[in-house]
Amino acid sequence: MNSLFKMDSVYAGYGAGTVIRGVDLSVFPGDFVSLIGPNGAGKSTLLKLLAGMVAPIKGCVSFCGRDVSGFGARELAKCFSVVMRITGEVPAFSVRSFLGFGLFVHRGTRGGIMGAVDETAALTGITHLMGRPVTELSTGEFQLVQVARALVQNRQVVILDEPVSNLDYGHAITVMDILKDLNCSGTTVICALHDVNIASNYSSRIVCLKKGCIEIQGPPEEVVNPECMGRLYDAEFRSLVNPATGSPMIVPVPGRA
Repeated sequence: MNSLFKMDSVYAGYGAGTVIRGVDLSVFPGDFVSLIGPNGAGKSTLLKLLAGMVAPIKGCVSFCGRDVSGFGARELAKCFSVVMRITGEVPAFSVRSFLGFGLFVHRGTRGGIMGAVDETAALTGITHLMGRPVTELSTGEFQLVQVARALVQNRQVVILDEPVSNLDYGHAITVMDILKDLNCSGTTVICALHDVNIASNYSSRIVCLKKGCIEIQGPPEEVVNPECMGRLYDAEFRSLVNPATGSPMIVPVPGRA
């Protein structure tokens, strides 16, 4: 199978600092890839490289065999959608208007594009929020709205940076269930996560980053264990099995970092 994204010996950073160091990575159609690792490991930067938001210092990032740097911004937006953390104040757009931004790349396209907003709102369970300003939403509600906006734009490939950070269990499960359902229907999902156990429950492959390098990668049953996670996070863990899903889990041992 041909790769969707491919990174060959990629180095990247900001200013004089190198964040990503010699990364080789392939993502295939239908993958659900989760990036995990300590703070500052380079997860967000790796996603930005895939999305064409950061250019590599060295090496190549390609999408469907073509260098990402050769795409225009609108062309890339038609290839995949991106959910990055929003910092600063957000104007008081209505939720409907916010979702409508996902239609921008489809201007001039005929067919039932306009119906995508209402259909995606129903899919993500936010129809009741459509008339509200985004500034009045809870963190969990706004996270769902951001995911919905991305799905209006493109459902074939979705890149997300920490889509469930700071969410309660209910909202986190809702977001991840939506992504998993889409993945089961063929959507390729690439996301950065802080919670190893969430990554284990939902991912087909986990990529572990540390100090800008890939420490280990593989399916959850090969990666989520005390040895690998101890090496990744410099802490001691115990292993369990999720009784609901059968996925491996880890729990940290207090006082053993």
